[in-house]
Amino acid sequence: MLLTLNEKSPGSISTLSLTKDFPAWSGIDRLQSACLGMILLDVETISPVEEHLFTPRESARAVRMGPRRRRGFAAARVALKRIARQLDLVEKDRSDQAIETLGPDDVKPCLAESGIYCSASHSGRLVAAVAHRHPIGVDLERVSEKVIRTRRLSMSPRERDLISLSSLGPERAATRVWTAKEASGKVLGLHLFQALREVEVVEVGEEEGVVRYQEKTYPVRHAEGNGYVITLITCDDL
Repeated sequence: MLLTLNEKSPGSISTLSLTKDFPAWSGIDRLQSACLGMILLDVETISPVEEHLFTPRESARAVRMGPRRRRGFAAARVALKRIARQLDLVEKDRSDQAIETLGPDDVKPCLAESGIYCSASHSGRLVAAVAHRHPIGVDLERVSEKVIRTRRLSMSPRERDLISLSSLGPERAATRVWTAKEASGKVLGLHLFQALREVEVVEVGEEEGVVRYQEKTYPVRHAEGNGYVITLITCDDL
């Protein structure tokens, strides 16, 4: 579901409506059906009042960020708190400032300390968040030449061959490879550098792919729209 904030009250960011700013996203239904909840927000349309949004731990982390990173961090908090409400993980009258979205390590996201797995990602004007009963990872990236320029540092020769041979074209294929690696790192609990080095993308397609990590393969789901790719990976058997 593509959502954007259209009404805000000081104690809550839970009032959302369907956005009309985006065209249909190819593959989005398959991503939604693979998880408990999914939110996609237009960062340009949300202006969260941080003193009514952040928990003390969230505020302590945000204060160390620059303006651009802090804006994305705040947008991800909006999306994660919305999912917590959508899944009835918190009381209806609980304020957003009392919904924790940082895990014990102050880095990994959580949903109100519920035990439900979640993941978030932001790029450009969009932020996405997902929730599931099993480990889950999501990554969002704008389709551009940026990934192509860094492919020799972030992709193996076989992955670069996949991109060269793909009918999607180099930018769309490379973006899928990159987001698959990032989403893999989140679902498997790897640092980005480790995911880029140790996770191998073995298949890349418009809406599906496959990654391999330590001799085990995982299916990958892609959606594309408005110049962005969203990639989702779940580990239902972990």
